[in-house]
Amino acid sequence: MSKYSAIFHLHDEERVTTAISNIINLIKDLGEEDLDIELLMNGTGVKIMLKEGEYVNKVDYLSNKGVVFCVCSNSLKALDIKENDVIEGTKIVPSGVGELVKKQNEGWNYIKI
Repeated sequence: MSKYSAIFHLHDEERVTTAISNIINLIKDLGEEDLDIELLMNGTGVKIMLKEGEYVNKVDYLSNKGVVFCVCSNSLKALDIKENDVIEGTKIVPSGVGELVKKQNEGWNYIKI
C-alpha cells in the first residue's frame, strides 16, 4: 500500500482548532503509519507555534503522530517573531507559498484550512 501525503495550509490563527481537528480525523481514518502530514503556517497562523503559546501540548501530540510543522520565514519577519521563539523542531521554510508549490509538485494533497 502506498502512503498518503497531505499538506494542510493554515493562514489564520483563528482556524487552528479546525486544522487540528482535521489532522486528527485524517490520522484516525487512514492511520498514522500510512500518512505523511505537514501543517504549513503562514500569516498569523505562525503564532500557534510560539514556545509560550497555548498549543504546545497539541503540537507535541501531533508531532508524536508524525506530523511535521512548518512556518513561513517571511511571516515570522512580518510579525516580528524571532526563529528561536517558535517550538523546537519546527521547520522554518523561506516562504509558505514556495513550500506549498513544492509539495503540490511532488504530488501532495493540498488542504486549505
